[in-house]
Amino acid sequence: MIREATPITTTDPVEDDADMEAFGDLLGSAKVAGLGESAHVLHELNQMRIRLLKYLVERKGFRAIVLESGIIEGRLAERYVQGDPDVTVEDAMLGGFTHGAGLYEEVRGMLEWMRTYNASQRDADDNVHYYGMDLTVRGDAPVTALELLAPYLAKVDPAYAEAELSELLSLAGRANEVTEEVQRYYERLGEDHIPGNYLDGFTSVSFEQLSEDDQAALEDGVERLNERLAANEAAYTSASSSEEHAWASHAGLLASQMLRDLRSRQAHPAIVYFDENMRVLEVIYKDRLPELTIDRRHLMRLDDVEAYKVYFKGRETRELALAENLAWVQSRHGKTMVYAHNFHLLKTEVDVTVGDLALGKLGTKGAGQFIAERFGDDYVLIAGTMDTILGPTGAPLPPEQWPPDFIPTSQCDRCLEKALAEAAEARSSSALLLDLRTASGEARAWLEDDIDSRWQGSFQKLSPLRAFDGVFFVSGVTPSRPYQPGSPAGE
Repeated sequence: MIREATPITTTDPVEDDADMEAFGDLLGSAKVAGLGESAHVLHELNQMRIRLLKYLVERKGFRAIVLESGIIEGRLAERYVQGDPDVTVEDAMLGGFTHGAGLYEEVRGMLEWMRTYNASQRDADDNVHYYGMDLTVRGDAPVTALELLAPYLAKVDPAYAEAELSELLSLAGRANEVTEEVQRYYERLGEDHIPGNYLDGFTSVSFEQLSEDDQAALEDGVERLNERLAANEAAYTSASSSEEHAWASHAGLLASQMLRDLRSRQAHPAIVYFDENMRVLEVIYKDRLPELTIDRRHLMRLDDVEAYKVYFKGRETRELALAENLAWVQSRHGKTMVYAHNFHLLKTEVDVTVGDLALGKLGTKGAGQFIAERFGDDYVLIAGTMDTILGPTGAPLPPEQWPPDFIPTSQCDRCLEKALAEAAEARSSSALLLDLRTASGEARAWLEDDIDSRWQGSFQKLSPLRAFDGVFFVSGVTPSRPYQPGSPAGE
């Protein structure tokens, strides 16, 4: 079925990059190059992330990479790759990524290559930069962005910082009190953060402890703050630097994004796992729970198709924020690579299935659709996918030993991965790159139809030709290597 795929020699970032020319041909002159993944923390895909970044920086003039991780926390990782002597690679890995995303040897390999590359540049304008593009580890807590702004405004506008900003921080802090209480609960359990799947519910409950007037006051205060940052750009930059003001202005946007998310979940209230949120709150607050304002509309049945559609609509603003943050990075540094779940980067809708529940097309946009609308043909997306999971010996694991969210390709009757596995076997290659735009004849007609492809381990129906520009396929994948302090990177 698929004959045009190009064999890729290795996923490891080796010096010989002759086979990477296939990526260069596919990406062309794109300003934004997307590489998707079918699941987080897969060794081979994360190694290819380094290899592709290296190729794009050295051969194609790319100057930034953006990951699906916290944008504020990412500033620490950026300090490391820019050579800050006060930040170790361990600091960057532990504090520069959200929800444990940095605790892997492949991340260390990426950061160390970026730092080494930057150290070799004579002109700082040629440096490569790291950014997150997602919510912080505290989720939609506007106080996080405002706290980032406070020292800057104390320097450039002390009168405003002491008066209006101080009141705004107090209001944002009140809007975060429940989330902070939950954070302390998880710390007592030995966790350093709230599990990401539960953040929507906790931050929503926390924000909704404010009266409607106070919620509106917080929104109005953030809007006025952003207007002030824009109106005083010249004076503020003169009192600081263009870099400091750029980050301050974006912190203001982040606060707006967070409030927009919270409002979206009030307009579209269903929240997955909200029943788990309630169980935690019952443990924390016990007989004080009736004192909390709880919007029961957030509760949803996990077999309710319409509730899931409401849930995804409520999260559309997060997808928009991912696209906005990526666009901001690209405007600062030019050609930018983005790496995230395939689902976030898709250029089209998919027919979503959750477990055994078929939701169909949701009528909502993912970040990739917003990115495509903004950049057009300057956004080129290569999905990352795989066939099987390998065990420690390199042999395929039996399906019963796969993680529960992974569906073996053998259980898929009509899917992209099965066709790619057959193509890889025919070429005696473990990795392939398929330029979907060059597909022809029977293969093109098949790829234009809605078929199954991996979203996040499971399969979802989509048209590969409309969703992606290319596909990078690895026959077998293994888990990412946990970070081993003191060992050479990559071991």
